[in-house]
Amino acid sequence: MILHREYGVALVVGTPLVLITAPLLVELLLVTLAAMLPRSRKALLAPTRPPLGKLVVVVPSHNEEVSIARCVHSVSASAGGGGDILVVAHNCSDSTAEEARAAGAMVTVLNDPALAGKGNALAHGFHIAFAELGADAAIIIDADSTVSADLIGLVRQRLEYASVLQCRYECRSASNDPRSRLRALAFFCMNVVRPLGRQRLHLSCGIFGNGFAMRRQVLEQVPYNAHSIVEDLEFHLCLIAAGIRCEFLEEARIWAEVPPDAAAAVTQSARWEGGRLRMFQHHAPALFLQVMRGRVALLEPLVDLAGLPLALEVAALCGLLFFPAPVLRVYAEAGLGIILLHLAVALCLGPDPLAALRALLQSPFYVISKVAMLPAIIRKARNRAAWVRTSRVEK
Repeated sequence: MILHREYGVALVVGTPLVLITAPLLVELLLVTLAAMLPRSRKALLAPTRPPLGKLVVVVPSHNEEVSIARCVHSVSASAGGGGDILVVAHNCSDSTAEEARAAGAMVTVLNDPALAGKGNALAHGFHIAFAELGADAAIIIDADSTVSADLIGLVRQRLEYASVLQCRYECRSASNDPRSRLRALAFFCMNVVRPLGRQRLHLSCGIFGNGFAMRRQVLEQVPYNAHSIVEDLEFHLCLIAAGIRCEFLEEARIWAEVPPDAAAAVTQSARWEGGRLRMFQHHAPALFLQVMRGRVALLEPLVDLAGLPLALEVAALCGLLFFPAPVLRVYAEAGLGIILLHLAVALCLGPDPLAALRALLQSPFYVISKVAMLPAIIRKARNRAAWVRTSRVEK
């Protein structure tokens, strides 16, 4: 009788954990298996979009005097020594604007404390690029980034076939610190493995705030009005609601550094994960209704939005392993197996599998630190949460 009662209590307590962990497991299984599929070698047909004229590179910048010149030079080299590079010096208190001009970029200054956050910088940059410079398309490059030598050429070529693109955006660890490498691996899973799988499945790959490009017609159809702390996710949800698919351009690469220390990592992760929670609260009901009305293509974005952060998912599944209910333990073991498969694919596709594998030995401490961040994540999920710039590596 006691064992039966314990089993019943375990099911009552464990079922909510199953419900909140299931969306991410479904998403990871789907995109991981798809990412393992061989790449299609089908040749591109004739361009499906009008010929592309001016492409403006918009670089949103807030106190980026240390990195802005390096970014501008990298983009300029990718464009063949020139290019239309527009730096948005947004509420800067340093010499970002001067450094950008000296590096050869056009600069527009936006100083208005009431217009804080990256979304306002992007809205201003898009207005200048399209309304004043007459751009046919724009690509966003963050000021702390460098790009591959062929990025601009590949983007121009692919925009002949697609309206919205997301380039391959990776974070590199500036040190051998295992925690830093774990953050880079988690970033790789989110920004490379998942969109790669979606691309194989012909789904919208997502927008990650850095390295996304779009044609003028996109903003004419979906005006840019994304001003949350996760403006990239917010705008992508607006695009998919309008039936616009974002394609993944795997060959064109952008690199940035992972946050230099634990405090910066907490700031960044809390903003991303709290912002995702807020977007779930705001957009999930509408997405669910659209799915019920027959728009099946919106099911994957809905499942993705409902997923827990990966570290919290691992913590919840590990907790289920200790429940006195065999069905819950089997579910947890299967879920952890899916996550291990996802990580294995990320290791194989990543730039330094052995270093990442060694860093995984620190993953229990990483998971504990993520669980400790829950209060910060919940605070960032509030409507009035402020956008906070992540501190950079000083060079």
